[in-house]
Formats: sequence, structure tokens, C-alpha cells
Amino acid sequence: MSNEVLAQRLREHAACLAKRGDNLFRVRAFRHAAFTVMSLQKEAEKLSRDEWAKLPGIGNSLAETLVEYARAGRSPSPLGERG
Repeated sequence: MSNEVLAQRLREHAACLAKRGDNLFRVRAFRHAAFTVMSLQKEAEKLSRDEWAKLPGIGNSLAETLVEYARAGRSPSPLGERG
């Protein structure tokens, strides 16, 4: 999956979370992750969990979700659910 596609899906997910009134911190985390993906110098699918977690604003849980999502096009649990 390209960085552009991943970033768009993360923005869409953030919008869905915001619309349903989810935790604002979580909404911001997904929005920030989309921005981070767009600023990457290499393809998101090539980043390890540890590399993701070292990026500003990306925590361990989100890093794990991003690795699976970038590589397989899906999250370990649906992105709408906390995993």
C-alpha cells in the first residue's frame, strides 16, 4: 500500500472516530499518523514496529496497528475497534 493511500485511510478513520464521538486524543493520534506517513522518506510498509514507535507522536499501540495495516492493508482488529 502506498504512503498516500495509507495516509488517506488514516484520515478517513480519524474522521469516523470523530463523528462517533470517540476520544479526542485517539482522533488526533490517527490524524497525526496520517501526517507522519506523508512525511516519510521511505515506504510505510517497510518500517518495523520499532521504527514506527520512534516517530514523533506514534505510540507503541498505534505503531503495531500501522505495521499490520501498511503491510496487509488491514489492522489486526478492525480500525474502528480498539485492539
